[in-house]
Amino acid sequence: MSANQTLVQEILQNGGSTLMVISAADLKKTIHEAVNEAKREMQDDIAKFNSETLLTSKQVIDQLSISRTTLWNWKNRGFLVPIEIGGKQRYKLSDINSILQKYGSANQD
Repeated sequence: MSANQTLVQEILQNGGSTLMVISAADLKKTIHEAVNEAKREMQDDIAKFNSETLLTSKQVIDQLSISRTTLWNWKNRGFLVPIEIGGKQRYKLSDINSILQKYGSANQD
């Protein structure tokens, strides 16, 4: 993070009215750095999404040993939210793994 970005962040955090004089070159550089940082973050998010394994409802039901009704209830309560691709619902494997880590295997005795 550049000194200009740090200064701008400090001004924004402190609130109030501040008159600031900045050269066009510094403003351009600061905006360019902010855009590039946002772009990198978006590219990271896209890469994570592209590498995500998506499961059908049946695969989720089988993997978690739950009923279709339970999956429907979880979806309606926001516990396990599907994404929609081409009109079909899919579930992220990472979400399934998080549930298994947090609550353990569904078929434990």
